[in-house]
Amino acid sequence: MIRLPAAGLVVLLAAAVVLGGWYRVRFHAWPWPSSLPDRVTYCQRDYNESGTAVTLAEAGVREKGAVRQVGHTGVGGLGQALFAHPLSEQARAWAHPPLPCAMMVYLRTSEGLYAPYVLSGGP
Repeated sequence: MIRLPAAGLVVLLAAAVVLGGWYRVRFHAWPWPSSLPDRVTYCQRDYNESGTAVTLAEAGVREKGAVRQVGHTGVGGLGQALFAHPLSEQARAWAHPPLPCAMMVYLRTSEGLYAPYVLSGGP
């Protein structure tokens, strides 16, 4: 009778390890809210972590315009909201190849703080 609960515990532990590994590979972060990803993807481009967290007002000053929510990374409550000052389609389209949607994105880390991520590679 003791073997059945022990086997169930082993199966649950193995499932947690597999799902945690999948989450780490897929979203570049561990599946708990305090874990920030090494990089995020927005508008089919990768952005790498680049510094200490700032307020939304400070992000707006850096971007010379309003920073707004443009997406979400991760799964459900385990992920974070993604913010940017995206370029308009007209501004993106005039260059060849087209410019990226944004040069920086910000990931909400806690109430009032946003971690900056810079575009990986060139336009």
